[in-house]
Amino acid sequence: MAVMTVQAQSIYASWRNIQPEVTTAADDSFTATIDTYTFYEDGTYVQLTEHTMATEPAQTMALEIAANLEIKGTYEMNGDQLTLTPNKNTYKSDIISISKNGRITTSSKIKADATRTINSEKVKSHLTQKKSFNVKIGDAVMEMKEGGKTQNMARLATIKK
Repeated sequence: MAVMTVQAQSIYASWRNIQPEVTTAADDSFTATIDTYTFYEDGTYVQLTEHTMATEPAQTMALEIAANLEIKGTYEMNGDQLTLTPNKNTYKSDIISISKNGRITTSSKIKADATRTINSEKVKSHLTQKKSFNVKIGDAVMEMKEGGKTQNMARLATIKK
């Protein structure tokens, strides 16, 4: 039986971004994402992403689309290094809501366009790339650093046998 480090054992939990990650484009459109990772003892994980796109200038919020994305994969903890290997075949997406000029809309054209966007190869390939993080895990917070970017995650629930 492999000996698990305290760091590896303490990752068995559900973790969620403390703040959303917001990206603004040149045309003032933006995306905001909140990630929730659940790490299981068997070396698998599930990543749920709440993804909001304001596809017209953010100041007007003329068109806002909210979607949930799910990816499953495997992870490896080696000291303070966490490596995530997503399985592209597990990618799922669902449009949650669409609002135009502040009102919910059920426009099938807008929904079809949004569905096409979140299921595009560009989005899938970005979300299903293998990633490595340096992590520091505390009782309630996990810091995940990738390159120059840091995500602070809050522990939502601990997973025990």
